[in-house]
Amino acid sequence: GLGLSVFDVERAIDCLNAYVTEPGDTHAAFIHHGSPVPVQFYLFLELWNRTQSKELLQYFYPRLKQYYEFLAGKLGSSTTRQLKSNLLKTWDYFYNSGGWDDYPPQVYVHKNRLEKYVAPVITTSQCIRIAKILYMTASALGYMDDLSEYAEDIATFTQAIQEHCWDEEAGYFSYVCHDDDGYPYGILRDQNGVNYNMGLDRTYPLVAGICSKEQKERLLHSLMSDKHMWTDIGISTVDKSAPYYKVDGYWNGAVWMPHQWFIWKTMLDMGMGDFAYKIAKTGLDLWEREVSRTYHCFEHFIIQSGRGAGWHQFGGLSSPVLCWFEAYFRPGTLTFGFDVWAEEKRFSSCNTSLTAKLKYYGNEESINIIAVMNPDYKYRVKWNDSEARYKELLPGVLQIELSKIGSEGVLNIESMR
Repeated sequence: GLGLSVFDVERAIDCLNAYVTEPGDTHAAFIHHGSPVPVQFYLFLELWNRTQSKELLQYFYPRLKQYYEFLAGKLGSSTTRQLKSNLLKTWDYFYNSGGWDDYPPQVYVHKNRLEKYVAPVITTSQCIRIAKILYMTASALGYMDDLSEYAEDIATFTQAIQEHCWDEEAGYFSYVCHDDDGYPYGILRDQNGVNYNMGLDRTYPLVAGICSKEQKERLLHSLMSDKHMWTDIGISTVDKSAPYYKVDGYWNGAVWMPHQWFIWKTMLDMGMGDFAYKIAKTGLDLWEREVSRTYHCFEHFIIQSGRGAGWHQFGGLSSPVLCWFEAYFRPGTLTFGFDVWAEEKRFSSCNTSLTAKLKYYGNEESINIIAVMNPDYKYRVKWNDSEARYKELLPGVLQIELSKIGSEGVLNIESMR
């Protein structure tokens, strides 16, 4: 759906509609297919920010709300919220929490039949982020009675992650073990006492937007360090310093595009635009090299060789590449993270000016926005009539920094003749 949105919004809407059900459907809260990562909510947000269609909001909101309530353990027969810690798990519905098949702690949980007792970080983090997306949507639709429900869930799930998942010694978030009664008692570790979550799952509270300043610094260090997560071809799914890291792993020791898309968007939310561009450009260059050589859309890439591997026609995993290309190379594109809601957006016919009315729902001191303008001009950028700082990544590609953004405002970009 995200890939389709680059080329054909109508087909992207069709894709989203395939996964939702009628409000009040007693058979299925949504159509479950594969790993329960709720990408449909991110597609919905992307479609809104492209179209500003109130009809789209009104149609999809009740359907996505139903989907969310099941995933959050609040609807029907859902078993996702059985633990007393309020951490969520979806093992009852699928073996895979984040699409990462041989991700070490996930493999350990299944091998030792611990599905009843152990919760990952990603599921609760994803629920926080999609609750925030629904909060923005309910605000836009004027459904004020729904806001308190989302705010309460966000606070409850945030407290659960912060209270039970953070490993101060290791500096990241962890899988959490529970007893027979569902009460949490400790962090999942390997046989040598090493925290088992030395991989991308540990970073998902960043995506949720719930980390302290210290937590952000420590997680960013691991993501950006070539001794840990960063490689010449992108972000490894598992820290290279982990004792259970494998050079020939599938998800354990390889680079995949999808989760890098989530990190990329999050970096824009955090004002880390340079790192966001590094992620996108590295992914684009990697993809171009392999496709030019083999004309295959491989699943993942081997860190040692930089070559594609796995199934050679996995076209859906090219969606992040399409999104990155559009964000930095297609004039008439405005891109931001998950905390920005575009109320209005107008490019001029030749992409020499832009006016966008934006609402901001995050709590960062600064964020980055990417605007791709006509490359033949220089530009002046204003936020609420005040000059805004920006850097030109490429001709016409403006990485804009908005500091102390406030709750809403108007972004104006005008060409200088």
